[in-house]
Amino acid sequence: MLSHRIEKKRRGATAVESALVLGIFFVLLFGVFEYCRFLMVLHVANNAARDASRYATVNVANEEMTEAKILQYANDRMGGTQKNIRDFNVTVYPCSPAGFAKSPPRAEPKLNGDGTTPAWNAASFTERIAVTIRGRYEPVTPLLLFLPSSIPLEITSVAGSEG
Repeated sequence: MLSHRIEKKRRGATAVESALVLGIFFVLLFGVFEYCRFLMVLHVANNAARDASRYATVNVANEEMTEAKILQYANDRMGGTQKNIRDFNVTVYPCSPAGFAKSPPRAEPKLNGDGTTPAWNAASFTERIAVTIRGRYEPVTPLLLFLPSSIPLEITSVAGSEG
């Protein structure tokens, strides 16, 4: 008779324990999915910037090549992943050698005497051309995982001009 009373007391314990364990499990599972999604977006953006900077340097002497075509090339390399980046923006510009002499080295736009940036295809042989992708990654479940509402992204790839 005593064992029968003890079993009745613990009948709901399994449901409560399962709810606690499953709650923690799902938070960890969503965290892994969100982190993997962020790494995928970062990886695709890195590849797109690298491919676009290489495309620009190879075609610097091509008079039919425009900045719009390079930006479209970078967009195409994103393969739709840019929908995960709010305020997605791609820029292409020739680099100032002074930026690479700094510590840490940076890709800084080359400036004309009047403070404007020359066209990307104004880079001469061995000068550097950079493609920068900027935007903000927004997690799907930021509140659940205690993440910031957006994570700023700035990816720059630099390649030497071949023109």
